[in-house]
Amino acid sequence: MSLTDIAHRINELASSWEQFKLINDRKLKEIESKGRADSATIEQLCKVNNAIDSCKERLDLIETAAQRPEVNTDFSTSDKYFSDYIRKGMESGLSHKTLSGDDSDIGGYLVTPHIVKRINKRVTDSSPMRQICSSQRISTETLDYIIEDFDRAGAGWSSETVDDEDGGNKSKYDFAKDTDTPKIQKISVTTYELYAQPQISQKLLDDAFVDVESWLVEKIAETFSKEESEAFIKGEGTFQPKGILAYENGNSYNKIEQVKTEKLDSDSIMMLYYSLDEYYSKNASFLMNRSTLKDIRLLKSQTGQYLWQPSLSLEAPDTLMGTSISICRYATSAKQSATSNCDGRFQTSL
Repeated sequence: MSLTDIAHRINELASSWEQFKLINDRKLKEIESKGRADSATIEQLCKVNNAIDSCKERLDLIETAAQRPEVNTDFSTSDKYFSDYIRKGMESGLSHKTLSGDDSDIGGYLVTPHIVKRINKRVTDSSPMRQICSSQRISTETLDYIIEDFDRAGAGWSSETVDDEDGGNKSKYDFAKDTDTPKIQKISVTTYELYAQPQISQKLLDDAFVDVESWLVEKIAETFSKEESEAFIKGEGTFQPKGILAYENGNSYNKIEQVKTEKLDSDSIMMLYYSLDEYYSKNASFLMNRSTLKDIRLLKSQTGQYLWQPSLSLEAPDTLMGTSISICRYATSAKQSATSNCDGRFQTSL
């Protein structure tokens, strides 16, 4: 897509947003004067709201395509052996040292490093949690962290010298009191195995024009992204990750602080925004589903400013009170649960 087309899409989004604000302001005036909004106004508002979503989807697709690396056609020998195994069942080349092999009795063969990189890239592109969280590659079942508790090292002011009982001076350190010391603890993060066994028809395998590798990458990446995204939000912690909605309320380790309100309005968003410690506010993100986002677009501050602002460039995300927004289909809506909106610095959460 050309730069002219991209600029046209961005201008279309900006125009839709301005139209949305005008119609929503009219709706608020109708409610204030008549006690309810006209059905025509509500219909127009929903139509423009959907148009904004459509513009955002197209821009997101453009951004993803722009970030996608060029296809590498210089395949290694291991890629050829792997392709022969998929299409023809030929296992002779799989013992080549450039292709890792698992025990064929229990797991078959591992894919080539080239395919692994493509799968990881596609999963990251389509998984909102992978985009806002940090990831660590390990070769064991657990990842150990050495972290401090929430107590910080204490400190105190002192003069350079202190008068002693004999009228002399001693160093301030002779009379210094012990200060608080943060506690160190080891945290073990357990990982879980996620697998996929996509099936392809023999007809497609026999078709020389079908890119089997790309088909395999797309199917595995789609499955992994769906399963990961749901588990990171709703996982119960048994044979799968423990999702953020499964933690108890609190601000200590292994808990997530919850801000409970009667309804989703500007005041509740303010409470959530300012409940996050200033230390974590940098690089923080809001996480919600599309239904919640549509409701939030309607909200205004006491000064009349809309809390949500669309991004008018490919590089920058949409923002809520200046904080970036990530959309995840598995986040609950305001009608389903009181925990419909999350705010935090996900990169440093354990």
